[in-house]
Amino acid sequence: MKTILFLFGALMVYTLPTFALNPSVNPPAGMEGIYEYKAAEAPYEYQKGTIELKKAENKWTVKVTVDNQTIAAQDVKVEKNQVQFRIYVEGGSVLVKLQHKDDKLTGTASSSEEGVMKITAERKKVTSKK
Repeated sequence: MKTILFLFGALMVYTLPTFALNPSVNPPAGMEGIYEYKAAEAPYEYQKGTIELKKAENKWTVKVTVDNQTIAAQDVKVEKNQVQFRIYVEGGSVLVKLQHKDDKLTGTASSSEEGVMKITAERKKVTSKK
């Protein structure tokens, strides 16, 4: 019995650091940035805009800019390569769920008024001034 407990303890000592340091548990460092999004199924004035993902002091923030209006997101959750947040548009709640891969975000926005709408976004290209 002591041998089994010893082996189990040794296994834990060697495997827990592996899980703790696993980079796939943490969001990719390159996820931050400004993305230009398109949502063809959304009402016309909300079909195009930007999503800004920012991390400061271990806290993620999201701002959505559409039709010259910036909306701060609530309930922001970022895990692995997934982003989830809620915005309030014209008094209604919209839940946005996105997946990050390379320089793109894909996912859905769900509201009780409009249902589920697909979203695609690409990182905004930064052009250098010469």
